[in-house]
Amino acid sequence: MPVARQREYETIYILRPDTDDEFRAGVRDRVEGIVEGQEGHILKFDDWGQRDLGYEIRDKGAGKRFGRGVYHYYRYISPNDTVAEVERNLRLMDGVLKYMTIKVDENLIPEERLARPEEEEVEVLPYQGEEE
Repeated sequence: MPVARQREYETIYILRPDTDDEFRAGVRDRVEGIVEGQEGHILKFDDWGQRDLGYEIRDKGAGKRFGRGVYHYYRYISPNDTVAEVERNLRLMDGVLKYMTIKVDENLIPEERLARPEEEEVEVLPYQGEEE
């Protein structure tokens, strides 16, 4: 029987700065539920907190512009159709300003990827601006 191969992804989404902790936890639960519901595995989650945006983003639902946002970072492995479902759900939530997913690796065997030691992981840090 062939081994089910999966891909590794990173998803970053930005929430409105005025969202409460309950909404943030709800978004997080929904993303994790989608990934795990489609036989995927969450490798890492980071809450980067509230940060300045590179440019103001207009939220169509609130009719306001925001210069700050709350950043959440996910790294996960899953089948390729999971990304479309995650992004569809993020698009439907009013408090989500922007989101982006990139493919990090493909053709992975989940058990081998999950067995990889953490010290082999490349640490992703949020952008801090130009150094002076």
